[in-house]
Amino acid sequence: MPNRRTFLRQLAASGLTLPTFYHTLQAQTDGLRYRAAAKNMFYGAATSEDRLRTDAAYRQAMIRECGIITPEYEMKWDRMRPSATTYNFVDSDYIVNFARQNGMLVHGHTLCWHRALPSWFFGTVNRSNAEQFLRDHIQAVVGRYRGQIHSWDVVNEVIETQDNTFNKLRNSLWYQYLGENYVDIAFRAAAQTDPSALLVYNEYGVEFDDNARRDAILGLLQRLKARRVPIHALGIQGHLRTADSAKFNANTAAFRKFLSDVAALGLKIIITEFDTDDRSLPTNTQQRDDGVGRLYGDFCSVVMNNPAVIGFITWGLTDKYTELNTSAPRPDRLPQRPLPLDLAMQRKSAWYALEWWFNNTSARPRTVTSVTAEALQQAPLDNVRCAPNPVSSWLDIQFRLEGSSQLSVSIIDSRGRVIATLANEVFQSGEHHIRWDAQESVNGLYWCSLKSLQGQTAIPVVVAR
Repeated sequence: MPNRRTFLRQLAASGLTLPTFYHTLQAQTDGLRYRAAAKNMFYGAATSEDRLRTDAAYRQAMIRECGIITPEYEMKWDRMRPSATTYNFVDSDYIVNFARQNGMLVHGHTLCWHRALPSWFFGTVNRSNAEQFLRDHIQAVVGRYRGQIHSWDVVNEVIETQDNTFNKLRNSLWYQYLGENYVDIAFRAAAQTDPSALLVYNEYGVEFDDNARRDAILGLLQRLKARRVPIHALGIQGHLRTADSAKFNANTAAFRKFLSDVAALGLKIIITEFDTDDRSLPTNTQQRDDGVGRLYGDFCSVVMNNPAVIGFITWGLTDKYTELNTSAPRPDRLPQRPLPLDLAMQRKSAWYALEWWFNNTSARPRTVTSVTAEALQQAPLDNVRCAPNPVSSWLDIQFRLEGSSQLSVSIIDSRGRVIATLANEVFQSGEHHIRWDAQESVNGLYWCSLKSLQGQTAIPVVVAR
């Protein structure tokens, strides 16, 4: 890659402008994000805006290691909805902007959950207005970040076999008000608002011997597919305990079969919230790190061998900020060590387990992600969008012309070179779609350029898996 000054000259000559996140393409390439990207996968971690703002060492570790980030709290209802009629996007905006500036994707969490509801919800939402509240919330949140979110946890933790409901769904307020249909409503609203986002149903408790739970989850997925609900992936949380290591290893065959059954439905799989509780391990730091690392490796030996698994997100990057010290403190009061980096941002056995599996798993089919649908320059084109297919390597370039125009459509790489000319012809007024297959393109930043005699529009696109 040329130096930054040379690239700026090339970019200026092409008529494009430089987005704030370009500089991250020059960052060091030894983090897990690059190991994952080499196999067309992604690695990332949950985070929060206050940590990113205030902890410089943590911020740099996130940039080095993570190709995708999940807002831990900032996109939940109780943080976003101070009242029934208002939204607070300040903290979520910070995280989305941080990701864009540092060449990261964002995994949105979560649009519909039975927990983290604001206090006003319980006296305001009821059976007659629940559907409208759900639709309005999704349209507002997904609409604000349209084209900027790689994937959404659309619904979270739907199944609860102990609630004795029809089809084993959790007897949540959403279920009481809308029945199973609330799941369909949420996915359809998200897909209509941002067709480029990968839509995920996020769930826990599939790794062990709870066949009833796995069957209920699979049954829900089958029903959603039968109803043509736009669902693209299953998210698996993976909050494990080292105390359950033997139990996990005794049930790997059933876990593998479950993953295969999900993949057979045409769905991708993302590990969305992984960490490992170390309370069963001795006080010795290295012994604990090695025990945690072994469980990371055991888990990866199952999930990384299924090509439907396209990404791995840990619930935090560093032990410094693990929520397990609060939710599951060790009896000896030593800090838990459940994550890839320690308190000083140094790599541990868990990091090396992930590195080994990213290096040794098979490459996934390449896909593309539009970072933002906002054009960098105005041109005589309306509604220009680059809409990735969430489960393939095809990018759908969509635009509308008010009148006929000679138009050149091309893909430009990060050096300002045209690597593909997709069209150079007269287009008539109306809607148009042009497709680009990124299968043979290396990971990195590209530009979808649409140029007419009157001006030029360029939209950044990341080939990231």
